[in-house]
Amino acid sequence: MTIELYASPKTPSASERPESPVSNTKGELPDEEPTLDFGDLIDTFDSREEAISFIERQIADRNQVLTETKSGSFDEYTHVEWLTVKMLTEDKQTESENYYLVTDEGY
Repeated sequence: MTIELYASPKTPSASERPESPVSNTKGELPDEEPTLDFGDLIDTFDSREEAISFIERQIADRNQVLTETKSGSFDEYTHVEWLTVKMLTEDKQTESENYYLVTDEGY
């Protein structure tokens, strides 16, 4: 399985899960292809654990510490998960960043 890691577009409150990048989430056949707005592709990994480890290394390079990760599926029809990571900055502030994990499962 391949996991693509995308940076989520900025949201007003990064502590909330990001909006779904898939416009047709009900699984119905659309008149047109669904719109996908994943943001910027960061990299491709063999597992979600590798993707999270990559994020953790990026955070450590900025002298920050990963404190929490939350993730979940948007719905049962897409192979897109949201991922929110919380980190502690050098000045002991808590910040969050959102990502999308997209699998090739079923394709």
